[in-house]
Amino acid sequence: MKASKLLKIIRTELKDYPIEYLKNKVTDDRYKDPLVKKLAKYNSEAYDEIYSIEIKDDFEVKDNVINKMKGDINYYFDTYAGGDVENREFTKYLSLYLAFIAKKPLHPFSDDRNDEVYEFNGTYYCKGRIKYINDKRSLCRYCVCKSLGYAGMF
Repeated sequence: MKASKLLKIIRTELKDYPIEYLKNKVTDDRYKDPLVKKLAKYNSEAYDEIYSIEIKDDFEVKDNVINKMKGDINYYFDTYAGGDVENREFTKYLSLYLAFIAKKPLHPFSDDRNDEVYEFNGTYYCKGRIKYINDKRSLCRYCVCKSLGYAGMF
């Protein structure tokens, strides 16, 4: 499937998501956990990108990989999140965008190499990838991040 077609599907699937709720988490004092705020900010920014981006050089994304990722996200939510359908669908289409169109990590990142996920010289790294990549139906397989391995911090 062409990336432009995938983007159109993603936009259609996400159009009714209550994004203001997510955006409000960033500034709402009821949410004390900085990771919750960071994730809400990252996901709401990606959501905004989905509706502002235009694909100039269209490219192919393999249908079987798209379908496999969708199935793996369904598995994750059914196993760990009690089948939370609304968040599952949001996560599914946002993840498809991040992995296959934006080519960004599935988790928030920074340029601070002390963080779990960070960017250095145009490459994304994840400290947890080496541990989680082998989990059953791991979403790490779709993420652009590279593992650090034992060398650690270069």
